[in-house]
Amino acid sequence: MTGIVLQIILIQSDVTLKLVKNGRTLDLQSTKYYHDLSDMLITGLDKLLERNKIDTSSLKSFKIKGNLGQDSTSYKIASAFIAGLQT
Repeated sequence: MTGIVLQIILIQSDVTLKLVKNGRTLDLQSTKYYHDLSDMLITGLDKLLERNKIDTSSLKSFKIKGNLGQDSTSYKIASAFIAGLQT
């Protein structure tokens, strides 16, 4: 599998990780978070990748969606998570 987009959707205290290819959802992982968003992102992505038998090199782009502003701590944590994946 190549050309997969990882979407991180943040809505209040819910996070959804979604794998999308050619506009079609391949799989998603949703959970609630409190003060452990970084842990939820890591474990959620691990579950998605394992379940779909892909690795991070298949992820070609990343998007953050939701109703939180770019100044929110959750948005900044998700941005840092994506930056870590891109290295």
